[in-house]
Parts: sequence; C-alpha cells; structure tokens
Amino acid sequence: MFNSLQSLIFLSGMVMGVWISIFNMSWIGVWVGLEMNLLCFIPFLTQSSKNYSEAGVSYFLTQACGSFILLMAGVSMENFSGFMKVCISLALLLKMGVSPFHFWYPWVASELKWEQFFFLSTLQKLAPLILLYSSELESSSSLIYLSIIMSGLVGGVGGINESSIRKLLVYSSINHLGWILIPLVGKNEFWVIYFFIYCFMLLNVVMMLIMHKIYYMNQLCSVMISWKGKLVLMVGLLSLGGMPPLLGFISKWGVISMSVKSIEMVSLTVMVMSSVITLFYYTRAGFSVLILNSANKFFYSVGLSVSIESYSLLVSLIGFWLSPIMVISFLQ
Repeated sequence: MFNSLQSLIFLSGMVMGVWISIFNMSWIGVWVGLEMNLLCFIPFLTQSSKNYSEAGVSYFLTQACGSFILLMAGVSMENFSGFMKVCISLALLLKMGVSPFHFWYPWVASELKWEQFFFLSTLQKLAPLILLYSSELESSSSLIYLSIIMSGLVGGVGGINESSIRKLLVYSSINHLGWILIPLVGKNEFWVIYFFIYCFMLLNVVMMLIMHKIYYMNQLCSVMISWKGKLVLMVGLLSLGGMPPLLGFISKWGVISMSVKSIEMVSLTVMVMSSVITLFYYTRAGFSVLILNSANKFFYSVGLSVSIESYSLLVSLIGFWLSPIMVISFLQ
C-alpha cells in the first residue's frame, strides 16, 4: 500500500497527464499526456494482491494498444485523413471502455478497491472524452452511433444478474457513457454537465460503500446500516439508475430535450429503453438495502459518517428542485 504522500504524487501526475493531453496541439503531445496519466495510474492498480497486479497488467496493455493506435493515426492524418479519423475515434472509445470495446472494463474494475474504481470510472474517462469532442467526427459518426446503441444494450442487460456491485456499477458506467456520447456527437456542451453529474452521483454511492465495506449484493442484506444510511444508499442507487425526479433523471432528461431534434431517434430510443433496465436492477439493490436489511436495529456512527450521509442525500435530491425548471424549459 502507498502512503498518502505517494498517492498524492501519483494523483497529481494523473491530473497533469490529462491536462497535457487536452491542451496540446500535436498528437505526439497528446500521446505523451495520455502515457503520463497511464503510468501514474498503474501504481494504484498494482498493489500487493495478485489480483490487483493482474488487473494492472490488463489495463496497461489495453491502454497502451489504444495509445499506439492513436499515435499512429495522428501522425498519418495527412495521408489517410478519413480512415485515420475513424482510427482515432476507435482508439479513444477503446481507452474509455465503451461498448463494443468494453471487453477489459468489467474484469479490471471488478478486481479493484472502491477508491481505485472511482478514479477508473471518472478521471480516466475525461481526457478521451474531451479529445473525442475536439475531433472532427463526421467520418466516424457511424462508429459512435454504433457505440451509443451497443453501450445502451450492454449496459442495460449486463447488470441484470450481477451479484458483484462493482460489476453492476461498471455496466451502469457503460450505459452512462452511451448517454454522454449522445450530446458529444452532436457537438453539444451538455455532455460536460452530464459527466460531472455522473461523477457526483457515483461519488455519493462509493462513499457509502466504502464506509460500510460493501462489495456484493448479499452484503446489502446483512451489513449493519442505520436508517439514514439505508435511505442515502437507496436514493443514491436510484439516482444512478435515473429514477425521476432524482438528479440522475434530470441529466438524462436534459440529454433527451437537447438532442431529440439533432440525433437519430433509434439511438435515443435504445438508450431510453436501456435506462429502464438499469433502473430495474438499481431498484432491486435499493430494495435489498431498505427492506431486507430492516431487521438490523443497532448501528453506531461517528460525526464524519453523518456528515457524509447528509451531503450524499442532499446531492441526490437536487433533482426535486430542478425537475419543474427542466419541464418548463422543455415545453417552451
């Protein structure tokens, strides 16, 4: 395990790598930033456990492959412009773990601790998303639309029978990436808002799971959680699933209202239907927390846990105040 100073250094390197990638004008500079981010993130994954080391190696090989494709396509852009733009989009989708390039994502994420999982699902997606948004997407729009549809299907169906909460959140992340790509491919800046809303929602759930050391569905029924903790975790899970009128629903409603006239309706329809499926397995998880765990009467807590629970509940319930505004803006 690393101490706090080492972790801070590696985290600073990860952020610096993202910064270099998104503000560089040359593809070689972009590649350098992505590799710096990767090399600083790998130490978080390769700790003493064998499983962490295997996950780190798998993640490194996948990201290195994506970076190589990106570099070769970038330097060859002048000779094979259209094809190389498609290769760049493919490399960025691979690095994000968007379907159908998600083969590495569920296995790697399922071996991680919650802190590592959070960074993998948030910060490590930021640079590829910004680079994809900054690219000319006309040549690769068909590939991105395919990724949107497949991310919706895989993210919805993949989490139905999962007993691991990490894998469930992975498939949910794939589904959310599909939602993020909808405004992104239409060159709408709302994808940035959606991304950061997703980060806040995931942080709320992950903090509660870290507090109670929960990794599997059956632990939701057995771990000792206060009534307030149950409520916060249930609301956080339902918000991630997009239950109206919570914060997760507001972000999806925003995508629909801003993209309904500019994107293929097939993609949007698939994403809406897939969200119903994701909401089903999040409702199942929330039911496990609130109902099946009701026999646990005793729980001790400290001030820190209470403040975290209050913060998490407040963030998840923001949607109650934003819902009327979104409805009015959509009807105008």
